[in-house]
Amino acid sequence: MPRHSTGRFALLIIGAVAVMVAASTASAAGLGPGAYAAPAVEPLPPPPNKWEFSFTPYGWLSGINGNATARGHTADVDESFIEILQDSDSFAALMGYFEARKGPFSLFTDVVWADLGFPGSYDFKRTPFARFPQLQLGVRGTAQLDYQELIIQSGFSYEIAKWANSGGPGFTALDVMGSARYWNQQADITLKFTGTATVDLKRLGLKFQRSRNFLLADGGTLEWVDPVVGLRLRHRTASGSDFALVGDVGGFGAGSDFSWQAVATYGFDVHTFGTTMRTVLGYRALSVDYSENGRYGKNGLDWIQHGPVVGVTFRW
Repeated sequence: MPRHSTGRFALLIIGAVAVMVAASTASAAGLGPGAYAAPAVEPLPPPPNKWEFSFTPYGWLSGINGNATARGHTADVDESFIEILQDSDSFAALMGYFEARKGPFSLFTDVVWADLGFPGSYDFKRTPFARFPQLQLGVRGTAQLDYQELIIQSGFSYEIAKWANSGGPGFTALDVMGSARYWNQQADITLKFTGTATVDLKRLGLKFQRSRNFLLADGGTLEWVDPVVGLRLRHRTASGSDFALVGDVGGFGAGSDFSWQAVATYGFDVHTFGTTMRTVLGYRALSVDYSENGRYGKNGLDWIQHGPVVGVTFRW
């Protein structure tokens, strides 16, 4: 074989060996064919917060303590929910709470409508004629109070603080709240009374009694709007149950003289009939002090409604 052919063959062998060594080194370094594959795609950031909606029809088993005034006549009321059911000749109610939330911001509306009839008490003593102080007129009796109410509270809340639960999922959050609470109330007082007029016996010796039923006062419709501010504390446990505490105050003379509300609720899932229902249990108290001077005297309410709350929440 000629020398130049032998040299070429040797160069081919050396080149092939170099290529094999380079390929082996590249494979060991992880730079094989897969080294030129497209890099892994990073996960996309979470989408923007979406609106979340919830609706809770509920029952408020409220009693009432306080008084109602119609045309200057006041009836005291001190009735629990059970007593109202037992004594009332009419009872109907519709209630619901709706909330739309997007991130830390939410809008809400709460509606309470009720038509009640329950007894109260009536007691006064007067001297009808200033020139005859010896003449005293007293009336004692029981009053049937027929009462209709519509309360609509709408507003917003904004989350100002949030803390993660230590050692697991869940959180605690604090919201500020601003709203307007619309009131539409009507109270009619029917009185069964015993009236006594007494004159100084030393002078005239006159006394008589009379008993009858009559419509004492039709208060007409009381309607006003209260500005309301408040706070809400929300806590979600690791299991997904929710606690909420709400407190607000309002009126400030712009509508009522003053009103306040306190609500505590606990929401949890109940599995029944092959489905999951979000059940809400709690307690609510709502107080108002409102009065106005009408054509025929003072009309107003000064009482507190309070009692257990039971509802079911639907979310979407």
